[in-house]
Amino acid sequence: MENFSSKTNACKSRQNLTKLLLIMKATIILVVIACLHASAGTMAQKITLSGKNMLLDNVFKEIHEQTGYQFFYREDLMKQAPPVNINVKNASIDETLKQCLAGLPITYSIVEKTIVIKPASSISIAVAPIVLPPVDVEGTIVDESGKPVANASIVVKGTTFGVTSDINGKFQLKNGQESASLVITCVGYQRQEITVKGHQIISIKLKPANTALEEMVIVGYGTQKKTTLTGSVSVASAKDFTDRPVTNITNALQGKLSGVTVTTNNGQPGRDGGTINIRGIGTGLGGSGAAVSSPMVVVDGMVASLGEVNPNDIESVTVLKDASSAAIYGARASNGVILVTTKKGKKGSLHISYDGYFGVQSIIRKPDFLPSYQQAQLYNEALVNEGSPKKWTDDDIRLFQDGSDKTGAHPNTDWLALAYSQKGYQSSNNVSVTGGDEKTRYMFSVGYFDQKGNVVKTQYEKYNMRFNLNSQITKKLGFNSNVSYLYAPFSEPVSTYATSFSQIIRQVNRVSNTVPYKWENGAYGYVSDGSPMAWLESPSVNKWQNYTFTGNIGLDYAPITGLHLKPSFGYRLATGQQQQFVADIQYYKGGPAGTPLTPTKYQGPNNLTNATDRTTYTLLQMLAEYEKALGQHHFRLLAGASQEYSIYNYFSAYRQGFLNNSITEINAAPADGQVAQGYANDWALQSVFGRLTYDWADKYLFEANVRYDGSSRFAPGKRWGSFPSFSAGWVISKESFFENLRSSVNLLKLRASWGRLGNQQISNYPTISTVAPGQAYSFNQSLVSGIAPTSGANTDIQWERTETYGAGIDAAFLRNRLTFSFDLFNKNTNNILMVLPIGAPYALDAPYQNAGAMTNKGFEVNLGYADHAGKLNYSVNGNVTYTKNTVTDLKGAGPFISGGTFYNVGYPFSSLYGLEAMGIYQTKDDVKGTAVLNSKVGPGDLKYKDQNNDGVIDAKDRVYLGTYFPKYTFGLTATAEYKGFQLSLFFQGAAAVKAAGGNLIGQIGADVQKPTSVFLDRWTPDNHSTTFPRAWYKYTQNDPSSNPSSFWVKDASYVRLKNIQLSYSLPKAWINKAHLSNVRIFYSGQNVLTFTKFYKWIDPEIGSTASINAYPQVMVNSVGLNVTF
Repeated sequence: MENFSSKTNACKSRQNLTKLLLIMKATIILVVIACLHASAGTMAQKITLSGKNMLLDNVFKEIHEQTGYQFFYREDLMKQAPPVNINVKNASIDETLKQCLAGLPITYSIVEKTIVIKPASSISIAVAPIVLPPVDVEGTIVDESGKPVANASIVVKGTTFGVTSDINGKFQLKNGQESASLVITCVGYQRQEITVKGHQIISIKLKPANTALEEMVIVGYGTQKKTTLTGSVSVASAKDFTDRPVTNITNALQGKLSGVTVTTNNGQPGRDGGTINIRGIGTGLGGSGAAVSSPMVVVDGMVASLGEVNPNDIESVTVLKDASSAAIYGARASNGVILVTTKKGKKGSLHISYDGYFGVQSIIRKPDFLPSYQQAQLYNEALVNEGSPKKWTDDDIRLFQDGSDKTGAHPNTDWLALAYSQKGYQSSNNVSVTGGDEKTRYMFSVGYFDQKGNVVKTQYEKYNMRFNLNSQITKKLGFNSNVSYLYAPFSEPVSTYATSFSQIIRQVNRVSNTVPYKWENGAYGYVSDGSPMAWLESPSVNKWQNYTFTGNIGLDYAPITGLHLKPSFGYRLATGQQQQFVADIQYYKGGPAGTPLTPTKYQGPNNLTNATDRTTYTLLQMLAEYEKALGQHHFRLLAGASQEYSIYNYFSAYRQGFLNNSITEINAAPADGQVAQGYANDWALQSVFGRLTYDWADKYLFEANVRYDGSSRFAPGKRWGSFPSFSAGWVISKESFFENLRSSVNLLKLRASWGRLGNQQISNYPTISTVAPGQAYSFNQSLVSGIAPTSGANTDIQWERTETYGAGIDAAFLRNRLTFSFDLFNKNTNNILMVLPIGAPYALDAPYQNAGAMTNKGFEVNLGYADHAGKLNYSVNGNVTYTKNTVTDLKGAGPFISGGTFYNVGYPFSSLYGLEAMGIYQTKDDVKGTAVLNSKVGPGDLKYKDQNNDGVIDAKDRVYLGTYFPKYTFGLTATAEYKGFQLSLFFQGAAAVKAAGGNLIGQIGADVQKPTSVFLDRWTPDNHSTTFPRAWYKYTQNDPSSNPSSFWVKDASYVRLKNIQLSYSLPKAWINKAHLSNVRIFYSGQNVLTFTKFYKWIDPEIGSTASINAYPQVMVNSVGLNVTF
């Protein structure tokens, strides 16, 4: 049987879709038409083509593009054909084919609009049958629902004689053999063969191809067919990470996968990784000592972090969301597992690829602080409201407004513009080399990423290298290795006041515009903490240089058919070097030009901290896999064991009092006041695990997993935990009773699962009381330094345990063009490891306890559609996740309150907490007889509800105000491609989420507070129609920090155009001349537009409250290039 390949457009099928599908399709087409104008014209029959050393396959593709003619040929014929030279202009098809095939042992025939290519030696085979009595065959090609199939190929088996079906699915095959076998093929359908005798009128029904449904998915320690999966997984492919100006994989995943919530509330280079939660928040109770709630990350079989991987190296990312898929990782899988698979070499000639982009970044949302004259007016008004005299005169306010005072006494300092004055950018350059043969395949890549922030001295770079090798040494023995290296320098400015960058951002958002940047005599303006610009313009800087090497080597030995033994060894070394220099600053008295620079405030002394840390991690692992098919019974067994060990070392040295701020070597400072410190800790984990996967005829599915982990973090007798899971599935669409529906419903599968997972992500020695030197003892009324215990121990703690229940449905319709999945989940976590408060007499740091429980319930929906209209290919994919989180047990403790947030039994873990605002008092009579916060409450102030009716407004009246973890998250991707042009739009967002404006709505004050535009529509004696309270200064009734309330909590739901991309791939005819196989140029915009009802100058992803310490998110506009040699 000869294998023919069709190089045509996908077959058309004009079907009457349901109302829902019509709406979806119309919506997609409208989006596409708005961006692209696709005009269809008559296929030209004249060809213009020029090129040297072109692959014959590429010549045929170009002819097809210009004429619409189809080509049929054996694939091995193309592999044997040498490159050709061609140069035709307005030539016919015959002229073009004769020129490109000249001198080759290849011939062709044209039947209607089909060109059949064949070896020249086969001509004699086709001639003999022609003398047989002629026969005519005519008929119709339809799909399983009876709809006509256009562009199907009908070829007489063993010859090149054939035709194609028309738009109504009809065809006529004339002058054939008396008895012949016909081969019918069409893209998207299964190949069919029928035998005809004599003149016949026939109808041929094609079955949809199952190629898309046979996709393989990466799972724990292996792969599985997508159709036989019984667990809940989500997969992102390489195209989700390439060409987007994202700094890390975490940000690239946002909105792409159902069940995966990514929150990013920091745009600082190197610190913008965001947080990932899979199906809700699974742990984290107990404050700073709580167990880690982030998911486990595995890169090519090694535990790692997402920030270490170059996005361009990724082949796929699989997220294991339920216990049935994640239980194979046991102890660390309760918050989900993210499996990253990097690209591997492929059989074929060497390919060199370049991918790069350059982007300009800008802050997307900055507070709209009022100018200095309005700040002065509001400050005066607030003072009067509180019974104090005004600070600023009318002349002062006039000078603030007109800017005529050049001395610095009446400035309008735009601190935001000063701080974010640097032109930020991102650039990425990556080169990869892939290739291989039957025995060895390789992939080598190098990458460089550089991001410079909009604040001076903020920069992050990454130098990546990766080498993946797979080799078949003998028929039974294979070898594989994955080696990567990362060098990542990072820098940020620091303040002299608090030795942190966040303090600089804080002051930029706090210092009033009435404070000068510099006085006319050159002295910095400053407040009690200092000047943010003095800090930024000083040599103070914090630098880290991080180095990470990861290597993993393994063997694959197959002693008998179906059995694979896979020993492997992994090693990871991560080191960091910090140099933080904090300059000293002398402030001077400001004034007009000529004013002497008299020293006033001093911040110092200057100091230097040098630190190093080092983490080594080793993994020894043995896997045994066995696969066996007995008739339609298919078994896969996995058994494994692993040993992991990690040790962490830290050392730092500190000195102060350098001669000046230009000398930053630690030996240049005196030893007085020096500090040297260091410590080390380690952990180990031993595991055995196994999996049984069974299916009967790909129809009835079952899987069982179990893992048995022992962790050094628990006391003897409590170290080991078992984590089993079971799941089952039923592919209804494979049942015989479903046959009549299969033409419209290509897949229908039900899934159900149960499993138990664990969590041990806490400190390394929670069951051992630790001691520390430098502790004071009292002897004879004198303090003596010594060693003493500092933390308590609890030998009874054990694993956190998470049980998950799930059920789902997967479906595909219309030849897999429409796909759908729906999942229900219920995740219950108990024995949550918490650090609960203990009475003062205990005197030690509180130990861990198993003292909490919470649930996460919800559903996920995925819907996708892909189709084409002529040469226009388009698709849309969307996902929605709903999650309801509830704290169910705190062992009698709680509520736990922190500022404007809390958690307590019966409420979400991520809860806002405060007073319930009931409006604004309009008159003094309104105030009389109501419960108030204090005696100064009057007209224009917020009115609060007395929840317990005790006549007083106090902390006891605080209530739940909403959750800052979104209940709904969603993503939508729409793409359109036409003649090399491609447009992609990606939207993501969140709903049913609250946030508090916090300090970013501004405050009124003298020098370290400044209001935003919301204060312009405040309550005044002449303005009672507003909902915003009167101006205040020290008075806390209306203050969002001192008295958080529902007034400041807003709906933080949003929809964001996360990415827009427009690209163009150059025609093959152009690039073949330069011996290139692909050239693509593109524009990409990241964080382009945001639609929200939240405060317009605050990003809605802020979380619990609008922190004035956070670096805002950025928009990136970039252009890039992809080239493959």
